Amino acid sequence: MKLVKDKKEKANALHNIGVAYKNLSNYDNALQYHLNALKIREAAGDKKAIADSLHYIGVVYDYSNNFDKALEYHFSALKIRKEIGYRKGIANSLHNIGVINHRLNHYTKALKYYLNALKIREEIGDKKAIAGSLNNIGVIYKNIINYVRSLEYYLKALKMFEELDDKYETANISNNIGELYLKLKDYDKAFSYLEKALKIAREIGAKELIRENYEFHSDLWAAKGNYQKALEYYMLSSKVKDTIFTEESSAKIAEMQTIYETEKKEKEIELLKKDNAISQLELARQKLLRNSFLGGFGFVLILAFVVYNRYRLKKKAHAELEAAHHIIKLEKEKSDKLLLNILPLRVANDLKEKGKTEPESYENVTVYFSDIVGFTKKSAELDPKFLIDELNDIFTAFDNIIEKNHCERIKTIGDAYLCVCGMPEENSNHAKNVVRSAIEIIEYLKKRNHHTKAQWEIRVGIHTGKVVGGVVGVKKYIYDVFGDTINTASRMESNSEPMKINISEATYHLVKHKFKFVERETIVVKGKGDMKMYFIDNG
Repeated sequence: MKLVKDKKEKANALHNIGVAYKNLSNYDNALQYHLNALKIREAAGDKKAIADSLHYIGVVYDYSNNFDKALEYHFSALKIRKEIGYRKGIANSLHNIGVINHRLNHYTKALKYYLNALKIREEIGDKKAIAGSLNNIGVIYKNIINYVRSLEYYLKALKMFEELDDKYETANISNNIGELYLKLKDYDKAFSYLEKALKIAREIGAKELIRENYEFHSDLWAAKGNYQKALEYYMLSSKVKDTIFTEESSAKIAEMQTIYETEKKEKEIELLKKDNAISQLELARQKLLRNSFLGGFGFVLILAFVVYNRYRLKKKAHAELEAAHHIIKLEKEKSDKLLLNILPLRVANDLKEKGKTEPESYENVTVYFSDIVGFTKKSAELDPKFLIDELNDIFTAFDNIIEKNHCERIKTIGDAYLCVCGMPEENSNHAKNVVRSAIEIIEYLKKRNHHTKAQWEIRVGIHTGKVVGGVVGVKKYIYDVFGDTINTASRMESNSEPMKINISEATYHLVKHKFKFVERETIVVKGKGDMKMYFIDNG
C-alpha cells in the first residue's frame, strides 16, 4: 500500500514540475515530465489521473503549435473522461479541442465544441468556466461577422465576470463589446463600454488592454469624423506599445548603469584605502627619522627598508590603479554601447554630459516604416526560439543597411521597423538615403528567401515632413519620434503591398528624378482623406 502511495506521489510531483516548466515556456522539459507522470499513472491504472496527464500533454503540444498531437491527446483524455463520467473534465477537454480548432480558423468546429462544453459547465454550475466559454463563443461569432450573436454572448460573459469580480476579464470583454458596438455603428454605446474598460485597465495596470483600448478609441473617433481625436488616441496607443516592447531593454540599460557606477565607487574606495596606507607609512618613516637614536649602518638599513617598502607599495598601488581604470573603461564602453543601441549619438552624449536632453523639432525628415506580411500567423506556427533568431538576423541586416546609408534606427515594435534620416543630425539627402535603404532591404530579403527555411516578405511605407524627437522618461530612457509625419508613414505602409515600397507625394517630389516610380490611383486613407501614392519601381 505504501509503495502505491509513493508512486502516486511521485507521479503528482512529476506532473507539477511539468506544469511549472510549461508556465516557464520550457515545453520540451514540460512534455518530458508529463510523459513520465503518465507512465507511472498508466502502470497504476488510475484512469482519472491518466486523463489529467493526457490533457496536460495536449496543452503542452498546443502551446508548442503542434496541433495534430495536441488534438490526439485531448481526444484520448476526452474518451477516458467520458468512460468514468468525469463531467468537469469532459467540459475541459471539449473546450480545449475547441481552442485548437479556433486557432486553426476552423470556426464551425470550434463553435460546436465550445457550445458542448458550455452546456456541461452550465449543468454543473462552474461559473468561471461558464464565463470563459461565453467569451470564446462571442469571439467566434465576431470572427464569422455575426456581431449580434457575438454581442449576446459577450454581454452574458461580462455579467458573470463582474459577479466574480474578475477585473482583467471585465476590462477585456468591455473592450470587445466597445469594438462590436463600433462595428454596429452605435457610437454612444461603444464609447460607454470603452471608457469603462479603460478605467478598469488603468486601475490594474493592464498595459496590453490599455493599448488595445486606445486603438478602439482611435477607430471610434475616426468613424465619427473627429480625426484630431483619432490621431491623439493613435499616438497614445503607440506610446503604450513602445513601453511594452522597450521595458526589457530599458531595464538592461539601467542595470548596466548601476553596475558601472557601483564598481566605479568600489574601486575609488579601494584606491583611497591604498593611498591612506601609503600616507601612514610615510608618517611612520618621518616619525622614525625624528625619534631615531640609531646611526651609521643601522640607520641606513632602516631607511633603506622604509624607502623600499614605500616604493613597493606605490608600485603595487599604481598597478592596481591601472587595472581599476581599465575595468572602469571597459564597463563604461559596454554601458555606452548599450546606450547607443537605443539612443542616437547626440542624445546619448547629452544625457551623459548634462543628465538630460531637450525634445527638438526637425523640419526635413524622411521616415521609413515597415512590417512583416503575415507575421502573426507565422509566429503561431514557428518555434519561438527560431522566430526570435530570424527577427534578430533580419533586423541586424536592416540596421547595417540603414547605417551605411546614414539613416538612424529609432525602434522595432514586434515585427515593425522604424527608421529616419534627417534627425537628430540634418542631412540634405534624407529622402534619397531612406529610399535607397528601402530598395536594398527588399533586395536583401529576396536573396535571403532563396536559401532559408522561412520565407519573409515586408510592406514598406515612406513619408517626408516635420518630426519631433525626444527622450521619454527620466530613469528608463526611451528615444521616440512624434508627429503627423510618423502616422502618415505608417499609413503609407498599411496601404503598401508585399515586397513593395509605397511613398507619399511629399517624398516623391524630393526623389522623382533619382528613381523610377509607378503612380498609383488616389487612395482614401483613414484619418487623411484622399492621398496620392507611388510605388518604387525597383525591378
